[in-house]
Amino acid sequence: MAETASKVLAIREAMPAVTRHVYLNTGTYGPLPLVAAEVMRVILEEELADGRIVPERYPLAAETKQRARAEVARLLACSPRNIALTRHTTDGLNLAVMGINWQPGDEIVTTDMEHPGGQGPVFNVARRYGVVVRTARLGDGSGDVAGVIERLLTRRTRMIVISHLTWNTGAVLPIDEVVALAHRHGALVVVDGAQSAGSIPVDVAALGVDVYAIPGQKWLCGPEGTGAVYVSDEAMDVLNLTVVGYASLAAGGLEIAGSYLLPKPTAERFEAGGVNLPAIAGQAASLAWIRECVGYEWAYRRIAELGQYAWHSLSRLPGVTVLTPRDRMAGLVSFTVEGIDPPTLVQKLWEHNIVIRSITHPPCARLSAGFYNNEEDIDRLVQAIAEIRRDL
Repeated sequence: MAETASKVLAIREAMPAVTRHVYLNTGTYGPLPLVAAEVMRVILEEELADGRIVPERYPLAAETKQRARAEVARLLACSPRNIALTRHTTDGLNLAVMGINWQPGDEIVTTDMEHPGGQGPVFNVARRYGVVVRTARLGDGSGDVAGVIERLLTRRTRMIVISHLTWNTGAVLPIDEVVALAHRHGALVVVDGAQSAGSIPVDVAALGVDVYAIPGQKWLCGPEGTGAVYVSDEAMDVLNLTVVGYASLAAGGLEIAGSYLLPKPTAERFEAGGVNLPAIAGQAASLAWIRECVGYEWAYRRIAELGQYAWHSLSRLPGVTVLTPRDRMAGLVSFTVEGIDPPTLVQKLWEHNIVIRSITHPPCARLSAGFYNNEEDIDRLVQAIAEIRRDL
């Protein structure tokens, strides 16, 4: 216990925001570690002093991007060749959903628990190409997810779009079971990993997923405008490019006459052009810091412990109803408080220097406990809610 407390203290000292506030909103934006801010500062100062076109900038950019891909590959237990850098989770979901030559009457299966970043691409192809959307009703995510989805599959189903960890109730969905049934029907599985990447173990090969899109700024504590997507070798053989630029192409891949296009043989084909180099460097630095100084396995255990601590602490509080299924959760906990709507609760908690957020579907408040939090953060949240209720 003392060892854990000492480690948490060191982590918190490396993340200034978490000592200034009770920071319980990693599921929206994780706190930036000092190492990421420092590497971003150095690159920005170099760009300011030298400009962004001096000869060494090109190899630096290539090396920085490859370092970021390698760190993401370590996180997801795959090869860097299957990783493309993006700006956010939604980028990865769009390139997957838009990568099929959809025909009228083709079908996509999704769920009623998806974030707008996943819903948007799905309903966009429905509007543009006449694709039929079938929606699995999952309740809080604790039931027979695979069974509900399987009943919606037909011979016209070409893709399933689903979250690994739901953004609203915090349920961890059985992606391996969904993949197994989808592949039996010849359908691709595209996973929204926005709340899972960095909060629970993810092995994309073991799961068998075709596409797994993640953000950099949430549980991985990187800068805004960063993300990545895993694309399996099989999916690369199927998915077409929607956005294409010089970064997508193999050497000599585009004739001057424009008569053919040869994409790179790796997932880099889904990267279109230049990037925000300081942000990519910050993303790589955050990932490396978590891997080397925090440890992914330790972080997952700590997040799960704090999630359970929050679940139990809130459940014992009069007037509070916890929505997150306890036996299928990690560090994201959704709840309601009797007599106060979620946005108002979030604002009143901010007046107590506590940062959480509200969700519209279902209407609730949501905390997301990161590896940097401690039990005292949860206790302060519970105490503040009790005080707010007394003042109603």
